[in-house]
Amino acid sequence: MLPLALGCLCLLLQRPAVAAVSMDSQCGAAAVLPCPPAVKGMQNFWASGWYKVINNSQETGLIRNLKNRTTVYDKIQRLFLMDEQQSLVIPKVRPEDAGTYRCSLWANVGHFNQQADVILRVSDCSMPWPGTSPTGTSLRGSEREGSASPNSTCCQEPLIPVLAAVLGLLAFNVGKGLLSIILILVIRVSLKYKRRRKQAQNL
Repeated sequence: MLPLALGCLCLLLQRPAVAAVSMDSQCGAAAVLPCPPAVKGMQNFWASGWYKVINNSQETGLIRNLKNRTTVYDKIQRLFLMDEQQSLVIPKVRPEDAGTYRCSLWANVGHFNQQADVILRVSDCSMPWPGTSPTGTSLRGSEREGSASPNSTCCQEPLIPVLAAVLGLLAFNVGKGLLSIILILVIRVSLKYKRRRKQAQNL
């Protein structure tokens, strides 16, 4: 009779999980997963914890909070945090962080244990979200239109490098022409000198 009574007591104190909450997170951003049962405070609970649910049944412990002291479970290499509202904070989420997370609250005597699931979806890291620049900064409508305008100053080619290239090419051609003229004059002077020298020898 005693085991049966204990089993009934556990069933009475264990409240079924509430409906799962879904949320989206941008790749590389910090995801904050709320714990709905903890919204009204932790005065009726003595501990809380977060798990990742695998195959809809297996739970992997991530982090727990006991008497305002958070501890990460053993063999967990990923960084996890918990805020004052018992929300799970995942810095710089990656696609592999997507999945179902479970928040569990252990109640004081006379209250119910509670838990809730949060389904996290993470955007593809190679694809920026709509309305964002390549660096992930949100753009207002006017800024997106202005960035595509052909008269925008950001899209105009700078004039100084073009002028410098033209002047450099012009200077090169002028120098080449002057060098050719000097070479022709030297040849002509040399030929005249040879002619005069030959005439002097004939005399």
